[in-house]
Amino acid sequence: MKKTVLALLALIFLVSTSFKEVSDTTDFEEILKQSDFYRGGRVPGISWDLEVQNIEEGNLRNKLNLKVEATTNSESQYALISFLKPKKYDGQKLLLRGNNMWFVKRGMRRPVPISGRQRLSGSAANADAAAANYFLDYDIINTSSETIEGKACWKLELIAKKNLVSYSKIIYWISKEESFGLKADFFGKSGKLIKTGYFDYENKVTYENKSYKYISKITIIDKINTKDKTILDIVNPAFEAYSNAKFQKNSLLE
Repeated sequence: MKKTVLALLALIFLVSTSFKEVSDTTDFEEILKQSDFYRGGRVPGISWDLEVQNIEEGNLRNKLNLKVEATTNSESQYALISFLKPKKYDGQKLLLRGNNMWFVKRGMRRPVPISGRQRLSGSAANADAAAANYFLDYDIINTSSETIEGKACWKLELIAKKNLVSYSKIIYWISKEESFGLKADFFGKSGKLIKTGYFDYENKVTYENKSYKYISKITIIDKINTKDKTILDIVNPAFEAYSNAKFQKNSLLE
């Protein structure tokens, strides 16, 4: 049960490579920031409904519906995830504050912290695979150009700034035309490939009087148990203003 709950966080090919020398004037940090925006990061507040399918050994294990509310400041991202359906999960909540995570369900007197080991076990690692703020948590150490399914991309190698994140390295493909993050490979501290994420952008949102395409689906494939994957469909994204009080631990008990 716990693995199923944690996997819902979020609250995520034919490849030809041409390693070119990129221009010194290319601002890859800005490109990474922009790609975070299209996946729900780098904004003061956003909410969406999340429809989740957990597939294990090639078979659908369960479907869930969640409500995600999130905000970002200059240093971190906060998110509150509320479980809506099935009814047996009603009342369960998850809170993320930066690299810390807590869980609560009806009858609990206090939120339970989720340890780093639990976040890395099984499908729980999907939480960080679906996280939106790579710019805050990772440094860019290598860049190149690569074409994926006919789309020209920047290929960025990202290394974790802190040991608290689940993945020590991410290889991330960002489309040159639209700055959409299209694919990400997630590596553990041993250097082993653990997950691969694919991102689709069919939603539309209006932000600061401009219309944008927006993240609509994340598919996270387990590279250890290759028949396992999690599909997250993002519905009704909307920008909201939230106070910091919403993302405190005591809010989980309300």
